[in-house]
Amino acid sequence: MKLVFRQYLASLKERRELDAVLPDLLSELGYTVISRPSVGTRQYGVDVAAVGRDADGRRKLFLFSIKQGDLTRTDWDGNPQALRGSINDILDVYIPTRVPVAYSKLEIVICLCFGGDVQEAVRDNVTQFTRQQTKNGVSFAEWNGDYMAGLLVDGVLREQLVDKSLRASFQKAVAMVDEPQVAFEHFERLVRGLCKAEDSTPRQRATVLRQIYICLWVQFVWARDAGNVEGSFRASELAILLAWDLIRADVPKSTKASEEVGSAFAELVNLHFLIWDELVGRKVLPFVDHEHAISVAVASASPVDVNLKLFTLLGRMAMRGLWHLWFAGGADRLPTAREDWDCPEASELAQQIVLLLRNNPILLTPFTDEQSVEIGVTLLFLTMMGGWSKAAGNYADAVIERTVYAHRSHGRYPTIYADYRALLVHPRERTPEYREEQTKGSSLYPLLSLWASTFGEGVAASFLAEFVREELGHCNMQFWLAGADSENLLYAGDRSHGASLGGVQITADGEHAMRMVESECASPTGFDSLSVVSLGHWPLLAMACRHAGLPLPPNLWLNLLREARAVKAADGKE
Repeated sequence: MKLVFRQYLASLKERRELDAVLPDLLSELGYTVISRPSVGTRQYGVDVAAVGRDADGRRKLFLFSIKQGDLTRTDWDGNPQALRGSINDILDVYIPTRVPVAYSKLEIVICLCFGGDVQEAVRDNVTQFTRQQTKNGVSFAEWNGDYMAGLLVDGVLREQLVDKSLRASFQKAVAMVDEPQVAFEHFERLVRGLCKAEDSTPRQRATVLRQIYICLWVQFVWARDAGNVEGSFRASELAILLAWDLIRADVPKSTKASEEVGSAFAELVNLHFLIWDELVGRKVLPFVDHEHAISVAVASASPVDVNLKLFTLLGRMAMRGLWHLWFAGGADRLPTAREDWDCPEASELAQQIVLLLRNNPILLTPFTDEQSVEIGVTLLFLTMMGGWSKAAGNYADAVIERTVYAHRSHGRYPTIYADYRALLVHPRERTPEYREEQTKGSSLYPLLSLWASTFGEGVAASFLAEFVREELGHCNMQFWLAGADSENLLYAGDRSHGASLGGVQITADGEHAMRMVESECASPTGFDSLSVVSLGHWPLLAMACRHAGLPLPPNLWLNLLREARAVKAADGKE
């Protein structure tokens, strides 16, 4: 286990990685972190500052200066960012001027922190320098990869907190990073086991979050080195949802322990974004403007593999867009549409989503009704962007045209089944009876109808209404609604909760469906009691729906359509 952690630490970069993990490790070990890494302000050599007890039992102030990997001659004293220069800044400026008054009487330990080892060529230089500067209550300590790996084993995964079966799951999750599904399953056992604690205190829950955070970091770094971070991405989504389930009662509180929980959760979300950048940002986004490039990259002769992979990718991109908007000022109780989002990252991502759709036409033909959640997240994001709402309407129009054609030609039309083996042989028969069996219900068609009649050109909405009337009279058009039981089941990935709003009538103008949805959402529902809604963390609802394969509830997007239809009606009267 120690070798696993040591390899992980040696692979961490200095910024946003090693300096992000160290504060959590220190907190877990009982240190009080008083200063964390910051961007844009001069730190005078100190990346992290913490107060804790040294090996001699005395309380001291620890000042950490962090470098990546092995400490080489260049890293020690060969460039402007060298460690020796940072230590001089600490001695000359930080200690005389920046140490808080409350800690000014404590002895100071300057910690040389790096993920690897001190190379032999520079060992004597480091030893001689630190020996000369050890005076006046200032001493030095070396926190290398081997030392910190030991702290991780003894701290994060120590015996009394993580039993042997969970440690085995963690080891397997790291060892099997080349097999994303296997790695994900083992990591899922680890996270569910850590979150199972009952009657825990906020501080204990903060400890659990830090454990999950560091374990996810380890798996991600190993997966990144192996060139396959798919399992880590899925693990990060699961970790966020299960963590929220664990700490949702702490979020609205303002105690110091609850704030510690909130900070640990925020770091877990930021790690998820780092993994997204590695998987989608580096490997996908540079190629969305090349025709069929992403489809071909799936490297499968089966259209089912290509379809499932690309719809999953589409949902991940749109989900990141929702987070961008939430951080940019959309932290309202429900999503809102604006023309003036101060978020260039979201605008760029919207353009990249449109390019992905344009250059990979398989995204116009969903193979299973369950993909309505990926389509719904995409439509929601583009609609929130205001100026991209027309693109949302065009996408809904295009999906309607392709899907209806697939149905009428007995092609790969959306089926109610999502099992991979069933999709491989679908359609197994080209008969009306088989087709009727496969289309007994749909959450996709009513969603497309509302978006096409609100933002589309109108032709596709009428086309869909006619198609449903003539050929899908047997199909139960429906939406999923959150129920009173959803709060306790949704984040854990359980699908057996909530309710179905069935019998939705599809018309060319979408008015019947809108009235039905508005009437249902006007009364108090389980949606209002969801913690992610009441606390303004609505992107987590979209993430939970994607993870469980549930359609987005109408309450989440109803206001967007209501406002757009009101504007459209007003423009029609002028």
